[in-house]
Amino acid sequence: MQGRRILPFPAFFKIIIIDIMKKIILLSVMLLSEAISAQYMVWGNSFNSAADMQGWTFHDLNNNGNGWVQGQNIYYNGTSLVYGTSGTLRYSINLVPSGTATGFATENDWVISPKIDLTGASGTITLAGYIGRQRSTHTSVSRDIYIYVSTPQKEVPEISDFQQLATAAQNAGGALYKFTATTSLPADLTQFAESLVDISAFAGKKIYIGLWSNRITSGSAPNSQNINIDEMAIFSSVLSTNEVRSSKNLTRIAENPVKESLNLKLNPDLKESKTQITIYTITGQKVLAVPYSKNMNVETLPAGVYIAEVSDENISERLKLIKK
Repeated sequence: MQGRRILPFPAFFKIIIIDIMKKIILLSVMLLSEAISAQYMVWGNSFNSAADMQGWTFHDLNNNGNGWVQGQNIYYNGTSLVYGTSGTLRYSINLVPSGTATGFATENDWVISPKIDLTGASGTITLAGYIGRQRSTHTSVSRDIYIYVSTPQKEVPEISDFQQLATAAQNAGGALYKFTATTSLPADLTQFAESLVDISAFAGKKIYIGLWSNRITSGSAPNSQNINIDEMAIFSSVLSTNEVRSSKNLTRIAENPVKESLNLKLNPDLKESKTQITIYTITGQKVLAVPYSKNMNVETLPAGVYIAEVSDENISERLKLIKK
């Protein structure tokens, strides 16, 4: 017992309390950190196939066959430009990967997304682009982004609306929104860099995204014609009020991937008789809406990744559904 110090009861109790409080504070900080970093995908497109471009519109305004396309990424292999294996949205000349086009710097072509519904999104809203370069000499890959807000007076924009947005941006000194990758560009030309754009200003809106073929060679982040966009997605830190109330999905898909029948293990708080199942493509297109039942036939859905929304009058949950 010599040399061992026995603490009085109050002091010993105080040490335990302090230790517990430290653990509670640490846990609170960790939970807060997770809550802050939580992001929900509300729209996305991987551009893996021509079908992914459903709802997109393409405009070859100088009518020469060059323009925006969905196709394999293009990169320089040390000898020539070749096709890669990633499905991308890219702006390229009509003879790629070989050949050249005259007047490349004066192209005037657009690609415009389908309507993107952000009415259920708030908080921090981030547009993510995964972009790649075609040559190692391209130290910066960038693309101006133009965003049109749908209104009751004009829900669907025309090409002239995006041209006006571009003119206004040029007069103001440059586009407000831009995908940019510089130091983050991987050395491997078949890989892509992430570019994040804050579009929180469009919370609660319905928008369209337009990309132009304008080539701007000046400045620290010029636009490059030859760009590969491997994927685009929009993330929100907060979804609709109902979804926040049920931030952790309690509904489960019994077997995922699904082949013919969708079977859900329903959240017990959902009112089964009032529950509706709505299935969306990854780009936000509604493909199926049916009342909840034990087994829902999804055999006609093409293979791919979908978002299944499970909702009654008070609770809404979103689940990732894989159809094989």
